[in-house]
Amino acid sequence: MEPLAGAEVWRASDIAASEQWRISATPDMARALAAAAREAVVRAATAADVNCDHFEAANAASLFERVHAEIEQGLGFIVVSGLPVNELTYPQQVALTLGMCDHVGKVVPQNFELQRIVDVRDEGIEYSYRSRGYRGNKQLPFHTDGAHLFGLACLGTADTGGETIIVSASAVYNELACDHTNALEILQRGFYHHRRGQHEPDESPLSHARIPVFSFNNGLLHCCYNRNPIEWAQREGITLSGAETDALNTLDGILARQDMQLLLNLQPGECAFVNNFITLHSRTEYTDSAQQRRHMLRVWMSDPRSRRDGFSLLQLYVPEAQVRAVLRT
Repeated sequence: MEPLAGAEVWRASDIAASEQWRISATPDMARALAAAAREAVVRAATAADVNCDHFEAANAASLFERVHAEIEQGLGFIVVSGLPVNELTYPQQVALTLGMCDHVGKVVPQNFELQRIVDVRDEGIEYSYRSRGYRGNKQLPFHTDGAHLFGLACLGTADTGGETIIVSASAVYNELACDHTNALEILQRGFYHHRRGQHEPDESPLSHARIPVFSFNNGLLHCCYNRNPIEWAQREGITLSGAETDALNTLDGILARQDMQLLLNLQPGECAFVNNFITLHSRTEYTDSAQQRRHMLRVWMSDPRSRRDGFSLLQLYVPEAQVRAVLRT
């Protein structure tokens, strides 16, 4: 329980004003990215199949490397602005997002249906043990996504709300290690997770074992957290003790502190790249209007070049054969 150090240990109060976490594509890069997206939809079978082989943007190679360096060795996230989404059709926007993400990491499926990219928008579907939260407009509690990395590209904003908020998992770990060691021990032991129907009928609806919220792999922190599936596991006979509930409440209390939370407030033409192992995120509730609707494109990625490795919730939501194929690459 020694305190962690490094760039990934940050508080919003320390980095919000500097915006060192925001970079902009140059005009030459934007033109190269737009051209690559238009060409990629011709070269790939469908826009949803685009990968780095279809997406050639040599002028943007330095941008991809900077993004990877920041999410791997820096703060653990970065926002890229100046992307040419307004010049592109929807299939080309999909190609742009997939192409960039597959250059930064390796795009992986993110659900049982094996989708490589999903539309994050209000479809009127409740967030429950039967569904995933990105299909509705309700507030999402702080959590980590199912893969090592994710990209979130903004195509449109809500009339009100819908902001993305992130917190440094490493800074949260330090708070727990300093002042809440009993809670941290419980969080490191972990919890069973409900799989929300993303499995074969003959498979267990729960994770096969407890999943630690905080663990260490190769001496590096690995965070894996989503409270809702932990609580929904009780539908399958799992019981949370009072101490376990208290530990979750302690964690959520730290995540709720304003000095820990950085508001990204993504705008059209911006894409956030986030390292799930060292960053947690949430989304505020939102309301669309006829003129203004929130629409994001989300991509999950593995990172074959990373120093970090560990259990991913990908293994709960994607068929086992596909997970094995991803982990081999």
